[in-house]
Order: sequence, then C-alpha cells, then structure tokens
Amino acid sequence: MDPIRKLLTVAWLIFLGAFAGCASGPIVAREVLSDPTMRFGPTRPVDGLGMDAPGPDDPLPPDTVTTRMRIEADPGKQVDGTWLESSTRASAEIAGGFGVEAGYGVAYRKQLIQKLDGYTGPIDDQAVSHGPDAALVLDDGTSLLRAGYRLRMAWDGWLHEPSFGARTTVLGRDTVLLLGYRRSMRSVTISADHLPARNAVDDDYTVDQLFAACEQGFLPGWNLRLDISARLEDGFLQSPYRLVSLFSGHPETNAPGVPRTEPEKHPRSRVRFGAMFRLRRMIQTLSAAIELGAGYGSGSWRVEHQTIEVSYLQRIGDSLIMSAAGGAYHQTRAIFYRDDYPDGPLGAYWSADRELSSYIAWWTRLGLSWMTFPRHGRLLAMFKYITLSASIRALHADYGWEGADSPNGFSSYESLASSERKVFSGGWNFGGWFAFEGGF
Repeated sequence: MDPIRKLLTVAWLIFLGAFAGCASGPIVAREVLSDPTMRFGPTRPVDGLGMDAPGPDDPLPPDTVTTRMRIEADPGKQVDGTWLESSTRASAEIAGGFGVEAGYGVAYRKQLIQKLDGYTGPIDDQAVSHGPDAALVLDDGTSLLRAGYRLRMAWDGWLHEPSFGARTTVLGRDTVLLLGYRRSMRSVTISADHLPARNAVDDDYTVDQLFAACEQGFLPGWNLRLDISARLEDGFLQSPYRLVSLFSGHPETNAPGVPRTEPEKHPRSRVRFGAMFRLRRMIQTLSAAIELGAGYGSGSWRVEHQTIEVSYLQRIGDSLIMSAAGGAYHQTRAIFYRDDYPDGPLGAYWSADRELSSYIAWWTRLGLSWMTFPRHGRLLAMFKYITLSASIRALHADYGWEGADSPNGFSSYESLASSERKVFSGGWNFGGWFAFEGGF
C-alpha cells in the first residue's frame, strides 16, 4: 500500500472516531496530560521548516476573540525580504455546542527576486492580500467538528480556501485523534506592467492537503504524538518572475559560452508527504518537560528532507510557561534542479528556485505563554481570562554546504562575463509571532 493510501485509511478512521464522539459520550479529563507543559504545539510535516505559529484552521474556544501576528525577515542583500501576516477572529456558541467563527486577515510581502538566475536583476516583488474568514463549529467538549472558509484578495490573484477539521478524545485512554483537510485554489494574474519573466501570466493552481495526528499519553508523565500529512499540488507551480540561464543545450540558437534565458518551468503536478514523531516527558520535580522530535518527508519531485529537534518547557507558577527549542534540517535537490545548466536542461524542466536545491539549516527558538484570570469581575471589564503567547526564531540555511562547485546548491555570479560563483547572500531568517486570546 503506498503512503498516500495509508494516510487516507488512517484519516478515515479518525473521522469516524470524531463523528461518533460528537454524537454521544461524557467529557473525560485527560489527567496525565492536564499540565500545560504537556500540550504539543503545531507542526507541519510537509514543510519541515515551517514556523510554530498557530494555523488558520486551528479552532477557537467558544466565546473568545483572538488576534495573531506573524513576521519574518531575511536581511541578505540578495533577498531583503519581509513577510507579515495578521488576523483577528472571534467565536460564539449559539446553542448546544454549535457555534460560529468569523474574522479578517491581512498579509504583506516584500522581497527581491534574482530574475535572471544570478546574472541580471533583481526585481522588487511586493503585494498585500486581505480577506474574511468564517467557520461553523460543533463541539460537545469531547469531540469537535469544524468547517471553515478563507478568502484572500490581492493584485496578483485571489485565494479561496475551504477546510474541514475533526478532533476527538478516546474515552478513558488519554488519546486524542485529529483529522483535517484543506483545499487552496489560487489564481495567478501577472500583467506586463509587473514585469513577469517573459509574457503576462493568467493561470491558477490548487493545493489539496490532508493531515492527521494521533496523540497518546502514558503514566507517569509521557506523551507521544505522530503527525502525518499529504499534499497534492496542481497547476502553475513555478515563479512567474524568474528566468533560468541555459547554456549549450541548443548551440544553433546561442553562441558558444553565451546562455539563452528561458522562464522557469516546473511540472504542473506535485505530490508531497511527510511525518513527524514527537515524544514529551514531564519532569515533575522541576515543573518542566522535555521534548524530542524527528521528521521525514519526500515527494514526486524527489525532494527529501529530514528534521530533528529538541525542546525544553518550564512552568513558572500557575500562569507562565517559557520554552526554548532548537533543531536541524537537511534537504536534497529536486530531480530537475541544478545550480546552473552548463550543458543545457536535463529534460523538459528547469528551475532557479533555491527552495528546490540541496541545503542544510539550523534554527533556535524562544517562546512564552501567560494566562491570567480576574480575582473579581472581569479583566478590562470584558474578559473572563486573557492569554498572551509569543515566540521568536532565528534560522540559517546554508545553500553552499556541498561546496562551491556542487551543482546541487544555490549560488550566483557577479555578471555574464564572470566565471566565478559567489555565495548566496541570503539564508538568514529572523521571525516571530504574537497571539492574544480573551474569553467572554
């Protein structure tokens, strides 16, 4: 049985458990996992370097309002990138565990794109997207079903994103099962005024993502979690801006030693899958916990990645949790990717996307979460409780770790007349997120 069929089988079993849990059954206290330091944070098995920020499909507790902001930056002079995303959402229970969520989000990006594979450029890519979020939720305290929709509008295309999620607690066994599905439908519309690689672009792509997780607690203080995910991408999967320099593949069309440039060309379909296993152990004498994790992912473009990480969480009193984490990541190149193409393309596809190259990365992260309840009345005359959470991360990716002459990494040249590669100046990423939650 192939990995995707296995994932679908597990996901179907999780859905059945969630549906049955919503139909009947008392609320169960997961005693072994009740300490806040034993709660696992989000992970993204397909995107091994994804930030630990809460995702857009994470359900809200009933009768709450939340504001979240995430920012990332790469100060390298060949990237000079900034990515900012913020959203505000609110939830309300209508009756009998049935509730609604509504909100609005805004995202901003600014980055340099090395348009001609390191020879000429770059161009400045900027965009703002915004739009509403909405969801229907059924939550009986033990199991939850959520159906959501997200719309984002931008000058270079609109994004439509329906999603479905389910979560259930297996009664009396300290087990949590989760299932989710999200379909992203994005149009790509780049006019000639915005300098696409060659011609104006009017295309689209879709991403179908299925993810499932199983979390299991054991006495006297162990918690395990397995996350698995599959992603099917279809449509326009390359950059609309980048050109790739191709040398002597067709000597009759270009002079010896002088490349011709062609728009980046990727296959129009891609399958990706990944898994992440984490183990957390409580240290009761220190009111702390330690977590170890390892992950693996691959796909139809033969980009394989491996991830390892370690985290330490410290509870201070009843309100504050601080955490520190670090990890490492390795990735192989896509089957059709080369740092350059001195003998022309190997087949029908070529790329200048550094995210498809071979590289290694390491990261470190600090975080905290603080919750408070009022002694009398309500906080700020509105809230029964307030939670503040934040995290900061520093990440470095080395695209030249195999050596300057390796065709698997990512580098650039000073000019067309230069034969000496130079190290890519990007790769440092600094970011963080902040979240506020208040319960009514």
